Amino acid sequence: MKKIILIILVTMLMLIMTSCYDAREITSVSFVQMIGVEQGISDKWRITVKIASMQNGDDSSSKGSESSQQTQTKTITIDAPSFHGGINLINANMPQKLDFTHAKLMVISEDLAQNGLIGEYITPLIRFREIRRTLNVIVVEGSAQEFVEKTEAFTGGSPSRAVISLLKQGENTGFYPRISLNDFYNGIKSTYRQPVLPLGNVHKEESFKEDGRAFTMEFSNTGEFFAGDTPRKGGNSIELLGSALFVDDKMVGKLNGHETRMMMLIRGEFNKGIFTIQDPKSPEWIIPIDTRLSRKPGIKVSIENGLPIIRLEIKTEGDILAIQSGIDYGNEKMIIIVEQEMVKYLGEGINRVIRKCQSLNTDPFNFGRSAVRHFSTIHEWENYNWNEKFKEAKVEVKIDFKVRRTGGLLRTSDNMRDD
Repeated sequence: MKKIILIILVTMLMLIMTSCYDAREITSVSFVQMIGVEQGISDKWRITVKIASMQNGDDSSSKGSESSQQTQTKTITIDAPSFHGGINLINANMPQKLDFTHAKLMVISEDLAQNGLIGEYITPLIRFREIRRTLNVIVVEGSAQEFVEKTEAFTGGSPSRAVISLLKQGENTGFYPRISLNDFYNGIKSTYRQPVLPLGNVHKEESFKEDGRAFTMEFSNTGEFFAGDTPRKGGNSIELLGSALFVDDKMVGKLNGHETRMMMLIRGEFNKGIFTIQDPKSPEWIIPIDTRLSRKPGIKVSIENGLPIIRLEIKTEGDILAIQSGIDYGNEKMIIIVEQEMVKYLGEGINRVIRKCQSLNTDPFNFGRSAVRHFSTIHEWENYNWNEKFKEAKVEVKIDFKVRRTGGLLRTSDNMRDD
């Protein structure tokens, strides 16, 4: 009996301690950080991959606790008839096999998106086991190859970490959404919404003007640019700003950074961001307000005579960051004036972006999720065709805004102005 138990235990230990037959050492693979996709010249697709491989450094004499391992990053571009065919070709000429399990970003060129070819490319990727559906997706105005090549670590770390940090900044500003491959794929197939993607571009240095007429106090909304056009000098070589609008898998238009913020407010995905309004009592000055949603937007949809009526209620709140005019808005009577101005500002922006999307016949706001409740069967819903009806919808918008904090000053001095 003891002999039988011993044989069983030894057999179990052998099974448990056996390693995976297809295990790969970390030095035998190259981890892909980014994938760029656009139309090719020599073949149908142009695929660009940025890879990082852990290799032993050449300096074997390094001493102390400093590791001799270093991360190397390279970019490879290939024209191929398919994604898998292109990857096969790259692998044929590399000592290490490409591995996509840690890929963080997919970059799609605007030309490809406007030609409605994204669906043809995305579908095979969804089947690929190494591609995670949490992969972030963006659209770039120019070449996807150039964007991937220009994406480098800005203040240390790896390019993929820099991109993830950049995408998280969208949650702190609202200037662009963060969309995963799974969300975009479901949006293409959805009957109650249309997909949207963040816009990216290589920053155009000519956007920053060294010479010209000095600023003349003309008011403009913060973020009324598309990616790459921000008037700045220095900083990151790439830029994310705005969003691309789709009808199914075809890009039909885009929103700038300010319009994207309005879209994010409607979707209930606006965490926080600084809006700048004109001073209601002294329009030559401005008041920046750190704004956030105080609760999820209320969306009610009714169907009257076959057409949708959408009632949208958005409740926001914020903190005054500065009052350039020096007017004392700290007391109860004056603070109402700022709140009314903010309601007017948000109302105009939200109505404008809704009209723009209706003119493009696309619903990126997810209104269809509320409308679908009026239909008892999927067949009835699909026959109604929400994505076609949205352009004829009547949208009633109600905005509420409350000032929560007025800053660290109890009262503004008559002869002092904030920066």
